[in-house]
Amino acid sequence: MAMTDFEKSKFRFSETFNNADGKTSGSAFIGVILGIIVSISWITGIIGMYSGAEFETLDMFFTRTLALGGTSALLLGARKIVGAITAKKQKDAA
Repeated sequence: MAMTDFEKSKFRFSETFNNADGKTSGSAFIGVILGIIVSISWITGIIGMYSGAEFETLDMFFTRTLALGGTSALLLGARKIVGAITAKKQKDAA
């Protein structure tokens, strides 16, 4: 599927937080919020780097930001994995 096939009228931002069954996913919500925080923090770190902050401080900052980014990706992935496991169990039970 190419980007030219994307139909903007069918996209809803609220569906970003929903599971396959339509319920709101807490892990997806927190994952998106963490992703936004990491993005803002990363930009702040880049600005700090160009303004002359100490290397040790920036190294620790970017390490922590990277860990938060990994946590964000893990939470977003957990929603998909749990959804796939649940769908398989429902399919096997039927």
